[in-house]
Amino acid sequence: MRRYSIKEILDKFRWHPEFDFSKVRIRYIDRPKGYSEVSGDDIKEIGHMFIYLYSGAAIPHHRIVEIRYGEEVVWRRP
Repeated sequence: MRRYSIKEILDKFRWHPEFDFSKVRIRYIDRPKGYSEVSGDDIKEIGHMFIYLYSGAAIPHHRIVEIRYGEEVVWRRP
């Protein structure tokens, strides 16, 4: 079974009319704080290596540990 990239998963939630991008939650490693979380509403752009936020921050894909849609975990780092 094919494993989808973080960009492919987030693009699907952002552009497919059946999904509400504001329900997306991304948990990531935030040094030195430990873990942080952002919602789909915080995301300005989804690049191939980074997620860019409206705040000006950029989250590298390798720091993402989990993506949820509502309460469902749709992707988790192995």
